[in-house]
Amino acid sequence: MPNYNMSSKLGKQLIFDFIKDRMKEKKITQLKLSELIEINESTLIRNLKGETEMLLSSYLKICGALELRPYIIPSEIDENEFKRLFFN
Repeated sequence: MPNYNMSSKLGKQLIFDFIKDRMKEKKITQLKLSELIEINESTLIRNLKGETEMLLSSYLKICGALELRPYIIPSEIDENEFKRLFFN
């Protein structure tokens, strides 16, 4: 059975780096984002550092606050670098 632990770790880091870049782009601080999504700022910081697991509900709220769209893309139609690096 495959072990996807490294895929998960690297994938989360890519996503969290993108979220941080989007926050800078939109000029939204961690404090402001935590207020928008109604979680404790320290929880958000630990989530984005990968120290604690982020709840799916928090991730979806972040996507809404930062005007991002979460998508689930079937692997058979996904030809991007992310798929090739982590999931094959």
